[in-house]
Amino acid sequence: MKTFATFAAIIFSFFFAAGFVAAQDTQNGLEFKIQLLDNANTYGVFVKPDQTIVPSRKTQTGSGQVTLVVPTDFEYDNLKNVSGTWVENARVDGPVEAADKSYVSFGFVVDNPRIQLFPTEETLLFTFTADAAFAGQVELFDNENDPFMTPNSYGSNPGNDLGVIDLGAKGGMVYYAYARNYSTEAEELHNLSTLASK
Repeated sequence: MKTFATFAAIIFSFFFAAGFVAAQDTQNGLEFKIQLLDNANTYGVFVKPDQTIVPSRKTQTGSGQVTLVVPTDFEYDNLKNVSGTWVENARVDGPVEAADKSYVSFGFVVDNPRIQLFPTEETLLFTFTADAAFAGQVELFDNENDPFMTPNSYGSNPGNDLGVIDLGAKGGMVYYAYARNYSTEAEELHNLSTLASK
């Protein structure tokens, strides 16, 4: 596995050097969702391949970011990594573009535990808890329409992103990239036991 990870890192470096990764192909789309889980205080962030791709088991994630849009007094606890290692790496409170909002970004660190993608199925990336008072006020950043998108007054880089290479795809190596959200608001309860049974 260590050899595969090293090879994947080399491939990613090549793509970045060639400028390939910057051109995200929405036909190779990965989609994000945030949702309340069984416990109404626990949120989960998910990724799912869209209908255009069929990932193999030989995928490796190289980059990623998830940005939440929340009230300025929002706090969370108990960040738990499920797929990949994620850490909060930026927060902006009440920018002039959206004075009543905070932007909390979680950056991808390493593909451990490995992010496994399954055709049209959700993969849970990480969970966290927040006070029930924030229910209905926790959303994913909209890369195309949020008033705080880059360039902004802080010079920061909020947004959602995920970059994955598939070395086992039919026809040769393929790059998958974040394309859109398939659910931006944590409105519905999600049964974690159904995920655990997969």
